[in-house]
Amino acid sequence: MKKTRKQSALYMLLVVIGIFFWSCERRGERKPARETEIENPVPVDTVPRVVPNIHVYIENSGSMDGYVKGKTEFKGAIRDLLVLLKYHYNEDSIKVFFINNGIKESDTKKDLAAFSQDIEVIWRKGQEKKDWLSTNLNQIFKMILKQTDNHTISILFSDCIYSIHGSSNTVELLNDEKSLTKDAFLSKWKNDQIKLATTIVKMKSKFNGKYYPYTGDNKGFMINMERPYYICIMADPDLLADFNKNIELKENKIEGFENKYVLSFEDPKNIYYSVLLSSFSQGRFKPDRTASAKDYVHGIRDVKLDNKNNLLTFAVAVDFSSIQAENDYLTNPANYIVTTDNFDITEIIPASKNEIKPNDWRIINSHNPTHIIVLEAKTKSVSNVSFVLKKQIPQWVNDSSTEDDTTESRLVGQTFGLKYWVAGIEEAYKIIYPDDNHFFECSISIK
Repeated sequence: MKKTRKQSALYMLLVVIGIFFWSCERRGERKPARETEIENPVPVDTVPRVVPNIHVYIENSGSMDGYVKGKTEFKGAIRDLLVLLKYHYNEDSIKVFFINNGIKESDTKKDLAAFSQDIEVIWRKGQEKKDWLSTNLNQIFKMILKQTDNHTISILFSDCIYSIHGSSNTVELLNDEKSLTKDAFLSKWKNDQIKLATTIVKMKSKFNGKYYPYTGDNKGFMINMERPYYICIMADPDLLADFNKNIELKENKIEGFENKYVLSFEDPKNIYYSVLLSSFSQGRFKPDRTASAKDYVHGIRDVKLDNKNNLLTFAVAVDFSSIQAENDYLTNPANYIVTTDNFDITEIIPASKNEIKPNDWRIINSHNPTHIIVLEAKTKSVSNVSFVLKKQIPQWVNDSSTEDDTTESRLVGQTFGLKYWVAGIEEAYKIIYPDDNHFFECSISIK
């Protein structure tokens, strides 16, 4: 019995000693936490941020001379944009070119912020006498697109006027030019396998110089008035989305801004929307719990029509913050289609907490909706409703376009052939993205 106890005690002692030495050996193999972190740092972001090349092209043909005489908003816009680019991007990656029938890098003196002050002198140096009088807009786009790759943001300042020679069939010639614009973008995508997004910005500036009408009269006529011109930005969709986020081309940010239109393929987004249960409504209803949650209402039930007009009106709060469209586009009912044809959209307004009742605000406030869409039933019989926000050329483009630029009165706020130029780009996008027809679709169930 004593021998057994001794043997057991000895066995336990040997086990303890073995564990002790094994533990010491393991601890000796480990490195201190601080040493490990120093020798094997974990990168915060393993994917380096792409720094794009920024190419700014300024058309300096004869038709543009009037924008650089004296103090003009055109010069101010170039100054504002270069300052913003210098702040948000690598200054060494920014280059400024003059473009007419060829491309010539400008002398920026390595001081982008001061470039606009000396632009008229530099402008003249960039003009070639044999080239400067007349340029071809589609040729300009081809030259720029050729220099644009997936790592380049190309920015054009131009009056964007088609150069056609006098003809009684102006519309036919403008349609020919539109087709060439479409071909320039389609060829870029086909040959280089690059799908570009495009932002078109309408600007305004004082203009004091000769204007050359479409009739082909090279003498032109002198005007001293406010004239539109355009900034066109072309880049990879992700680069352009980042650009539009960083560089706010809007009123009070860039001198002379008027309107903007973004053409880009956008993957379907999970855009937030919710029915408001009491704000902006006529009639009564309850949330359909099977189509709702604590932070949204996608369906209503137990509908009772309004006592006065026997109709139903209700509103939907929507977050359009991810959509690249201007507020005047988002608030225009003509840009929406009610696909179920049983309701009309009567109003779209910016969302304001002050106009939304507290019980509705508690449901939607965490999503910060940007707009309220008001729908009105066409009849007493109501059923499920769906509507979409279409992708289409905004109204300001048509309002800014003319097919006759032979007199000064026809030039106020208008550009010869503008709607054809924009349509050429838009038609190219529709061929590349045939199913990309709307920004947003909303469906509300009604019981």
